Amino acid sequence: MNPPPDTRTQDAPEFVLPRHAEGFARRLRRKLNPPLLWGTFIIVVLAVGAFVVPAIWQFGAEIANPREALLPPSARHPFGTDRSGFDIFVRVFHAPRIDLTIVVLGVGLGALIGIVLGVAAGFSRRLMGEFSIRLADVVQAFPLLILAIALVSLGGNSLTNVVFVLAFVNAPVFLRLVRSRVLTVREQRYIQAAVALGNSTTRLVFRHVLPNSLGPAVVQFGVSMGYGILTLAGLAYLGVGVQVPTPEWGSMILGGASYITTGQWWISIFPGIFLAFAVFAFNLLSEGIEQAREVHLR
Repeated sequence: MNPPPDTRTQDAPEFVLPRHAEGFARRLRRKLNPPLLWGTFIIVVLAVGAFVVPAIWQFGAEIANPREALLPPSARHPFGTDRSGFDIFVRVFHAPRIDLTIVVLGVGLGALIGIVLGVAAGFSRRLMGEFSIRLADVVQAFPLLILAIALVSLGGNSLTNVVFVLAFVNAPVFLRLVRSRVLTVREQRYIQAAVALGNSTTRLVFRHVLPNSLGPAVVQFGVSMGYGILTLAGLAYLGVGVQVPTPEWGSMILGGASYITTGQWWISIFPGIFLAFAVFAFNLLSEGIEQAREVHLR
């Protein structure tokens, strides 16, 4: 007599990642830390909103309607209107187009100049190295915002001039940072071995020194972006930066400063909130990059 058939269900085989894929997933989870994710998320939301919201909103960012001036937040104007009748909702979303563009260009140019001079100063202990580091000391002796105000006042408040001013005040930070790192890297044994093997200075810099000296500069870039946004807003608030009707958080805060005590709080509050979120996001981003670097160096 044949035995009864086995009707028990068999468990499905468990899916197991290959060892190399599992290791990659683990490293990815460690590098994608919460500060990095949240900072990137906020920046992406601001950048995307700067183009999407003005494109679909019913009011223009630079079109005023004096008959609707000083209206409180409502369904028609979610963030209210200012004294000129500008819709604040579309303007606070439009502002990152100007702010992020100017700050990225200014800080990026300053970082490029600072990195080049920092590498040169780290390799050259002659007059050029000493001159560049002393010049950086002189620039950094002044408060950043006061120096930026003075330079913009001298050169005019055009957007191009603001970009160059941001580059000028940020370059010394990257110069000193990269120079100190280069001085450390050049004393490593693998650098001495590369020199002994006859590597040219150009190959030595681009193949060995520069890749191992940029880590702190990348972290500093995020910090400088946050300071750059604050500096740009400060210039506009003091009347020497981006001018109305161009949407900019600092000038919008200035436009509503005198109305806070009379009850029109929304004119300054909403641009201030967006400004704070932008600075906070870049600080989170720099902290996340630093944590990712620490994981990579372990």
